[in-house]
Amino acid sequence: MKLPIANILAGAMLLNACAPVALAPDDKERSLLTAKMVKLSSAVEKHFWSLSEMPFDETINILRSATRDNPSLLAPEFEPYQFKVQYQNPYAVLLLCSKDGSRAIMEDAGCSADLDRQVTDAASPCEFKLVVQSKCKIKRLDLH
Repeated sequence: MKLPIANILAGAMLLNACAPVALAPDDKERSLLTAKMVKLSSAVEKHFWSLSEMPFDETINILRSATRDNPSLLAPEFEPYQFKVQYQNPYAVLLLCSKDGSRAIMEDAGCSADLDRQVTDAASPCEFKLVVQSKCKIKRLDLH
């Protein structure tokens, strides 16, 4: 009786190990995430403008503080992913990554009206590639 259960468990673990950690969003999901990301990064930007210094809180706490007036901005569509937040005095940059934090999905500066960086390369690491300069001039470090 123990042998079949062990085989089932081993097979399940093998299948789980072979499955991708987080699939890249399809076009429909990417479009939805883009719209929500721009609104969220804008809220974080507004929150950062109210601070006198860089926040040293965990990302989730920064996002919660920034969305205190509108918690729906932390949409359930973001749950399969991981956020990173960067304070670029006084600008905010949000980076959306795979759940395991290994791959970048998209990146946005809160001061701009449109999404600033879509990442479609599955090998792109979860690293900030936007630098926000004076008057919201955005420089992309991933373009040569």
